[in-house]
Amino acid sequence: MKPQTAIPERRILNHCTEERSYSRRKVLAIMSTVGAGLAMSPRSFAQTIGGGPRIIDTHHHIYPPKHTANNLKRIVDDAPDVPSSLYTGWTPRYSLDQMDQNGVATAIASVSSPGVWFGNNEEGRKNARGVNEYGAQLIKDYPGRFGMWGAIPLPDTDGSLREIEYIFDVLKLDGIGLLSSYDSGKLLGHPNFAPVMDELNRRKAVVFVHPTVSCCSNPIPRVNIPSIEFPTDTTRTITDLVYSGTLLRCPNIRFIFSHGGGTILMLLSRLAGGGLKPEERAATIPNGFEHEVQKLYYDIASVAVNPTAMLAVFNVIPKEHILFGSDIPFWTIEKIATAMNKFDISAGDLRKIQRENALQLVPCFKT
Repeated sequence: MKPQTAIPERRILNHCTEERSYSRRKVLAIMSTVGAGLAMSPRSFAQTIGGGPRIIDTHHHIYPPKHTANNLKRIVDDAPDVPSSLYTGWTPRYSLDQMDQNGVATAIASVSSPGVWFGNNEEGRKNARGVNEYGAQLIKDYPGRFGMWGAIPLPDTDGSLREIEYIFDVLKLDGIGLLSSYDSGKLLGHPNFAPVMDELNRRKAVVFVHPTVSCCSNPIPRVNIPSIEFPTDTTRTITDLVYSGTLLRCPNIRFIFSHGGGTILMLLSRLAGGGLKPEERAATIPNGFEHEVQKLYYDIASVAVNPTAMLAVFNVIPKEHILFGSDIPFWTIEKIATAMNKFDISAGDLRKIQRENALQLVPCFKT
């Protein structure tokens, strides 16, 4: 994809700034300490020319310097084949340069696995607060260029409920970022997490779910753990949300799952509930398992470079529920965007995936 020339677009800047300004004034003193971590002069807001794609990247990782320095060993241990420089070398400029070169107007940031909770609730709460305030400062310094899926310290339920309130009522972030499982394998439909899910349902939240490693520490030593465990854990947690009844109980949560839903589409027929009694099926999946899967949203991060996998996504998932995701810094925006441009889909469907579907979930970035 050729680089897109950038021009100012004040309407988006004003729209997003007005929506977030009141809460930012309230936390200005807090933000002043976080802002030092950005250590660079704000770049003026730029948007691609009207004819360009103006992509919204919903799967875009950031590595706040303080959080990364404090937890670097944990982050590296989560994916030991990834060089630590990938985490310590991230800066807002790194993201913005890729965005500007590839027609991305806005990136909705999140922290990747292993998240913010490492066994200690007090530490997890501090990690979540630091990450979220950094994200809010990033949004303030680059209006219209960044959003944020706020981090919460699950499996600490009380701490998570308090952070959800802060994320939405004070920082005014765009939604919540979760991992696919917590605390050695508790999936998102686990009863311990029901109060959090109920609160997210009450708030009609958008929830971005990123996979993590919940078991099977290293079953195939010559293959890095996330290669198999990430897509598999995504499948586990989607299935758990369905069969726990969470999706039926919480219909107002708009879930986004990473990497085309992992292996869920390959396993649709196996997961369709053939072992359930009729009354159990009526109570759990009254419209069928596939129907529940189709209600969710999926990003194309990594899966876009696999034509076979993308064909499965196109065949099963409504085009209105597919979102652009780059998975920076583990993939480049250019690689994902270029791969998407090669598929035989209409220009209208491509626009939906690149931008319009995301605007249905996060309308703040509409022009």
